[in-house]
Amino acid sequence: MNLKNATGALMVFCLLAGVISSCTTEEITEVTQVINNDTTIVVTNNNDTTIIINNVGDTMIFTNKSNLEPLVALSPQFNFVKAFSLISSSDTLETGSGELFRMGGSADGSGLVKNGDDYYFMVNLEDHYSVARIIMDKNFTPIQGDYMLNSSVADYARQCSGTMWEAAIHGGFNDLFLSASENYHYDVKGIDPFMSPDVDGDFGLDALGEFSWENAVPLPQNAYPGKTVIVGGDDDSSGSEGQLTLYYSEGGDADLQGGDIYVLKKKDATESLNEGDLAFGESYEMEFVKIENGAAMTKDEMEDASIEANAFQFMRVEDVDYGKGSPEAGRIVYFAVTGRGPGAGTYNDWGTVYKLELAEDSPLTGTMTQIISGNTDTNNKDGNLSILQSPDNICVTENFIYTQEDPNSFSRNHASYIYQSDLNGNNPRVVLELVERADLSPNKNISHSGEFGALIDISDKIGVPNTFMLSVQPHYWVSEKFKSIDGHDITGMATKGGGEDAQGSQIVILQGLPR
Repeated sequence: MNLKNATGALMVFCLLAGVISSCTTEEITEVTQVINNDTTIVVTNNNDTTIIINNVGDTMIFTNKSNLEPLVALSPQFNFVKAFSLISSSDTLETGSGELFRMGGSADGSGLVKNGDDYYFMVNLEDHYSVARIIMDKNFTPIQGDYMLNSSVADYARQCSGTMWEAAIHGGFNDLFLSASENYHYDVKGIDPFMSPDVDGDFGLDALGEFSWENAVPLPQNAYPGKTVIVGGDDDSSGSEGQLTLYYSEGGDADLQGGDIYVLKKKDATESLNEGDLAFGESYEMEFVKIENGAAMTKDEMEDASIEANAFQFMRVEDVDYGKGSPEAGRIVYFAVTGRGPGAGTYNDWGTVYKLELAEDSPLTGTMTQIISGNTDTNNKDGNLSILQSPDNICVTENFIYTQEDPNSFSRNHASYIYQSDLNGNNPRVVLELVERADLSPNKNISHSGEFGALIDISDKIGVPNTFMLSVQPHYWVSEKFKSIDGHDITGMATKGGGEDAQGSQIVILQGLPR
């Protein structure tokens, strides 16, 4: 930056960022120094006050990048949080080969990595049976979109939650997007976020086993140095019902082939127990029991083996996350169990969140506590959040748990909420809700049709504190323009689940959400 241009640039920056309310060109009398490769400006105003503004060149100013306003509404207590729409299914980009890209429906699991000055965002598009990559420039403006996997793949599957294995955090030398498959083919796919698209490639990580995968979450490498630990959620309600799973290898911090498969059970249990056997707020000793030859089993065989192992039966394990900020926190696993709904005759109607504190010397034992529950007037009637309906995705930071709802199967007649609580589930309160826009629905009927996908903390990657990316699934938003946009049409393929989906979705930036 030339000194003669610095005053004007500073004026523009002040107006955009709101750094100094009295910053005007009349008051700036001298630009005395430009240092740090044009990223710091030192000025003096007519009151002889020196103003130092850092990172002018690198500051990221968020605006709506999509043509659709954010489909979220902040609650009054969180009015300091700002929402910006990054990309929606109504937007179009070019692919790397110059074709048209449009993001599919039901954006769910996601992960973000940096590549030079650009950002690579991987996201599962659940009801398009595909995985997309969206590239943003240094200003976080989407510039390219590609389908990395589409519905033409032989091991066709419904990609649900997903987690980015980051080498710097989880171990090894390569980043890998772990995309979990809930049905049709029950595996976890590992996709290189930097590779050229291979839309019908085989990315299955067979060593992790077959479950109704909702997510597969690697623990940070400093939690158990020299070990590979991946905790998974089994979104099932039949057979052995839902398990909390564990893939464990002592063969290094990035061994995705030579480990063993385990399922969680109550310590010393001689039969399979369920959530009805637990009291809210009480802690129970748990252990992971090994499934011999688990990698070679089909999903049905895994169900039988889990029953034989007296695995604990949860009513649909959904998302999994771990604590942040220290090796000790990385050994604390949090997971959401979505429940089955009122009148279903199960032991978990409205859903729960658990905290599993793993032992320091081994991930195979720990203490589990139910810390959030919507079952205040049903089941054991000892919950703490009477408005909770079907908790699905969760995000854990150094200080908070963010619990996200999916009320599509059953609801308490309110739109999907996201709650904030402390790390013990105390004082849960509504952060925001999904906007239900009847004008986006073909029949103008929204009926609480929508949910949230992944919420991921991107603060450290982009250098802006308290910044998150949120996947939004407004299931009511349907358009013929959204059919077959992954590049493959499955209409009429009964063996692969029927016709094409026509839903849209959106990615939202939340700035100012406390970590």
